Formats: sequence, structure tokens, C-alpha cells
Amino acid sequence: MARKTILSGMRPTGRMHVGHLAGVLSNWVKLQYEYECLYEIADWHALTDDPYRSKEIDENVLGMVKDWLAVGIDPSKATIFRQSYVPEHAELHLMFSMLVSVPRLLRNPTFKEKLAELRKKKGYTRLAFKMGELDVEKELEGALNFLRSENPAKALRMLQSLISRTKSEVLDRITTETVLDETAIPPEISYGFLGYPVLQAADILLYKGEVVPIGEDQLPHLELTREIARDFNRHYAPIFPVPEPLLTETPRILGTDGRKMSKSYDNAIFLSDPPEVIEKKVKSSITDPMKVRLKDPGRPEICPIFQMHRVFNREEAPVIEEACRAGELGCVACKKRLAEVLKEKLAPIRDRAASYSDDEVSEVIREGSRRAKERAIRTMEEVRGAVFGS
Repeated sequence: MARKTILSGMRPTGRMHVGHLAGVLSNWVKLQYEYECLYEIADWHALTDDPYRSKEIDENVLGMVKDWLAVGIDPSKATIFRQSYVPEHAELHLMFSMLVSVPRLLRNPTFKEKLAELRKKKGYTRLAFKMGELDVEKELEGALNFLRSENPAKALRMLQSLISRTKSEVLDRITTETVLDETAIPPEISYGFLGYPVLQAADILLYKGEVVPIGEDQLPHLELTREIARDFNRHYAPIFPVPEPLLTETPRILGTDGRKMSKSYDNAIFLSDPPEVIEKKVKSSITDPMKVRLKDPGRPEICPIFQMHRVFNREEAPVIEEACRAGELGCVACKKRLAEVLKEKLAPIRDRAASYSDDEVSEVIREGSRRAKERAIRTMEEVRGAVFGS
């Protein structure tokens, strides 16, 4: 029985970090033995955020693929290819773009998330406040009163609650404010940015991807690809499978500052970090802000350090959780143990990645792209025949 085809990919924005290892790469290694896997270096997608930083992409591609190989992605079992080396992606994207309305793209969750992210980066929180001032003065005054009365713990709890609520309201307004209002759309949003999910659909369907590994929260992102496949099959010819989601558990790995781990936030622990850097980053990471003293009971469920223990130190995690909740384990000792675990687990990955030369990695990408292009050409011959009758 033929194995089903999977297409998955990443944008080459930098080296891989422990969030990628836990959330994607470990799963890719397993899937390559069970499916026909194509792993895409999505360099055209990388241009949608900042097309003027394209000179960095080549270096990022090599570093990223070295990390892929180092964690166990095997180019003899999975096809590693570069999107821009297969121009058929662009041709299919163009054809699919004729089938998708602009209002449908504006409603797409991927676009709305990226719009919200860009608005945050560009200071569009001011827009949210203009839409209705948040009432924070009384709560701030209350927190200050507790500080004056030497009750910092109460003041901290009030400020945490205020920050959480304010962040939630602001992000909600940024995300839901009508995108058709010209003043609400950052000028950085390009035609390519809006069409990102259509190119993503072309990536999957060009190889007749049958399965897409995603987390449950990403299900709405796949729906546009499914709609495009059904629409094309109905109007032209039944060429494309309607891809099904392969729901995968994505461990929650936060950065050293408690936000999503990301190179752009400067809060990531990279697979290529040397031991002293890993130790420094873990040591500087935030923990439960309510656990101020050693014997204070902690809340592991909100602590980024404990989340990494759960993923990379599973055997000890239950003991660490119990000791933290009981106030028997301090944050310093907890961080020290995590640093030891990460240094031990990342050392062989870092060494393997360093052993690959740029030429070796380039050859892997060229050979994978050649194989991918052969499949893409066959698909596009079918597509042209169905659309133009030739």
C-alpha cells in the first residue's frame, strides 16, 4: 500500500530553537518513516514579512537545514527542497488566486493573525485605545496604595491582573477591528502578504498532499486549502486530494521572557547555542512572578521553565512539579537543573550540525529540489490540461 503524502515546511528566518525541536522537528523525524514526506524551505513565504531582507535568506537556509539534518531528518527518507527552486509553486499559486475572493482572504485566520502581529510591532495598540479608552486609572491607584502600605505582594497581584486584562482587550481590538478601514491597515501589508495562504495551498496541493500535520488551533488555517481543492476539482477536473489534518500535540514552549519563543523577540534558546549561552539564557528566564521566596508555593503551570522540564526532562518533571507547589524547590535550583538537561540534550545536535559543510547541505537541497520539481511538473501538466484543455 502506497504511503500517503505529507507536505510541511518552515520559513528560513534563522537557526532552529528548542520550541521548533519540541513542536515540529521531533514530529517530522517520526513522520518520515510513516509517510511520503516533503519538507519545504519556504523562502518565498519568508519575503512576505520583509522583502527587503532577502540577502539574509541564503545564510538562514543553510543554518536551518543543518539543524534539520542534525536532529534526524534523513534526506534519503524525506525530500528536503527549496520553494524558490521549484517555480511551479508560483504558477499554481497564480491559478488558485483566481478562485479565491478578496473578502475570503480578509477573513482568513492566518491573515488576521499576521495583521494583528504586524499592528502590534508597528504601534497599532494606539488604535485599540482610540476605539475606547481602557479604564485603568482606579486599578493603578489601588496598586500604588498597596505599595505605599508595604504590601507589595497584593500590589503585584493587582498589576498582573490589570496587565493581563489590558493585553487581552487590546489584542482583541487589534485583531477584530475591520481590516477594510484603510487607516487600520499598516502600509507594510502587501499583495503577497494577503495571498500568503493561497501560496500555502499551492505548496500543499502541488505535491497532492493528502495529510497536513497541524495542531488543533491551526485547523481553520487548513480550511482554505481544502476549499480551493474542492473548488478546482468541481470546476475543472478532480486532480487534487482534499487534504486531511493530522492532529499533532504541540508542546507549549515559551521564551525566556514568557512570550512565544521567537528569534524576533530575542528570547530563544537555539539548538546551536554553546553550553555557557544556554546556562546564561536559562538563568535569566522569568518564572512564576508570585514565587518570590524559596519557600513560597509555586505555580508550575504558568512557569516557562517548568514547561521545558515537561518536554525535555520528563522523568523528573512530576517530582519537580510537586516540590515547586509545596515550596520545597527554589527557582534558582530549578533553572540550574534545566540548564544541565538542555546542555546534555543539545550537545550532540549542535555537534552534528557543525559537522555539515555548506557544500554538503547545498547538495542535499539541490537534490531534494530536483526530486520535488519532477513531481511538480507532472502536477502542472495535469492542471494546464484541465484549465486550458491542452
